[in-house]
Amino acid sequence: MKLKINYLYILGFLLILQSCGGSADASKVSKTKLLVDSMQFEIQHEWANPIIGGRINLIGNPNYIRFNKDSVDLFLPYFGERYSGGGYNSEGGIVYKGLIEDLDVNTEDKNTQIKFSADKGTESLNFMITVYSEGSADTRVTSSDRSFISYQGQIDELKNEKEE
Repeated sequence: MKLKINYLYILGFLLILQSCGGSADASKVSKTKLLVDSMQFEIQHEWANPIIGGRINLIGNPNYIRFNKDSVDLFLPYFGERYSGGGYNSEGGIVYKGLIEDLDVNTEDKNTQIKFSADKGTESLNFMITVYSEGSADTRVTSSDRSFISYQGQIDELKNEKEE
């Protein structure tokens, strides 16, 4: 009899643990939705995933995508092959600052997909960002001149450049 009671306590404890970790914090979900709806936010990436090679930890390395309504400012370190004969530039990554081209924002099932394009010289870049309801983000970049790369990070409020 005592053994059955102990099993019931353990089962109850496990059910409580499962219910505590099962859903995203409601305040974080609403904050993420407000940020995406305003199109004023930034994404800091923690991981880069080049098509060749393993995951690369970006913590401590400068990288960002900053949306400010109709414009974007981004710097993403690049690890991969470059196809055209233009050589690597001195910027050391994927860099763009300007108006957002071909913006498409689609929200489904609490997640938001943001697609846009950017042209830098002869290179055409396509970005597909998935922002998840709890604030994480996946960024996928295809380029006319480079191999595919993806990034994983977190969305946050847009910081003033003076604060940095």
